This record gives sequence, C-alpha cells and structure tokens, in this order.
Amino acid sequence: MSSRPPRDDDLRRLVVLLTPAAVPVSMAAVFAGLNRRLPPRTAYNAGFAVYWLGWCTAVPLAVLGPRRALRVLSTGRRPTGGEAAALVLPVVGGLVTELVPRRRQVNRRVLAATAGTAVLNATAEELLWRGMFLEAFPDDPVRGALWPLAGFSLWHLAPQIVLPSRHGRAAFVLGAAIVGAASALVSWRSRGLRWVLLPHMATDACGVTAARFRLGLPRLA
Repeated sequence: MSSRPPRDDDLRRLVVLLTPAAVPVSMAAVFAGLNRRLPPRTAYNAGFAVYWLGWCTAVPLAVLGPRRALRVLSTGRRPTGGEAAALVLPVVGGLVTELVPRRRQVNRRVLAATAGTAVLNATAEELLWRGMFLEAFPDDPVRGALWPLAGFSLWHLAPQIVLPSRHGRAAFVLGAAIVGAASALVSWRSRGLRWVLLPHMATDACGVTAARFRLGLPRLA
C-alpha cells in the first residue's frame, strides 16, 4: 500500500472542517491570556484584531485564494420575501435591544466606531463562517451550513471573557445564533454572500455598548 500525501484540496477541506471547533477554543485562550496581561479595553481590541486578521482573513484567503474569496462575497441570487424577512429579523432585534435603548449614548465617535466595526466584522465573519464553507462543501448542508453555524455561535463566548453581555452569556450566544442562522439560510440558498452582508452590518452597527468599550468610554446602565 502506497502512502501518498493528501491532496491540497483534502488539506483545505480538513482545515475548513476543523475551524468551527478551533476558533471558539483558540479565541477563548487568546482573550483569557490577553485579559490577564493587558487592560480590559486593550485586551478586547487586541483579541478582535487576532480574530479578524488571523481567522477571518488569513485562513479564508489561504483556503480560497483572493479571487474565490471576492467571488463568493459578491455573488448570490436575490432572496425571496421569506428569506428577506429572515435577514431583517436580527436587525430589528439589534435595534430593539441595543441601539434604541442606548441612543442617547451615541455621539460622533461612537457612531464612527459602530459603523467601521460593523463593516469590518460582518464582511470578515461572513467570509469565514459562510463563504469558506459554501465553497468547500457546496453540496453538504450539514458541513457547509449547520456545522459552521454552531462554531459561529459558540465563538461569541470568547469576547465575553473580557466584556460580558449585560443580557447574560446564553442570551448573547442565542442572539448571535439568530444572526448566523439567517445568514446561513440565505447564503446557502442564494449560493453567495452578496445579500447577507448588509443585514449583518446593520445588526453589528447596533452595538453601542461594545463601541463605547472599544473607545474607552464609560459603560453606562
């Protein structure tokens, strides 16, 4: 029996398949380690920098290459009415639970932070958690959509090591799962990320508490 090395495609699929387990575990270790050594705000921002640059950028680009990454970000058929409603639901949730109750805490700096972070985070996360899996497992809804949804949801426990949600960890993860489920459904059915990016950005832009924390502003009740 010959022992030939796995093909590049096999290695890429293995990396993709391990990602939903590796990200929550590794990022929990990163945030915990940073939190022990740095002030909370610095630890929080540094942890997200590791997440965005490492997992959300370097890994998808290594797996897909720049052309495939751009293609999956820019393609996808127009969603149906039901799919559009699913995408709007998390946005409404963000408005009701976070932005509207804290609207008086939003100034120009906070607005710039929420908008900039939303564009960066939503694009990076959709590429990692949806686009990469859609390209690697286009005919397997379990490995291509449900398995990354589980990893996406659980990863949101890691930043709470530094900044716990006032709603509780379980509620925060549930909210993330709703965002992820809407994106997973529509991206899988539309075969691309084009129509899920803006709703994800809009939901993330409601994060007034996180934006104020990133800027070093007081965390108000």
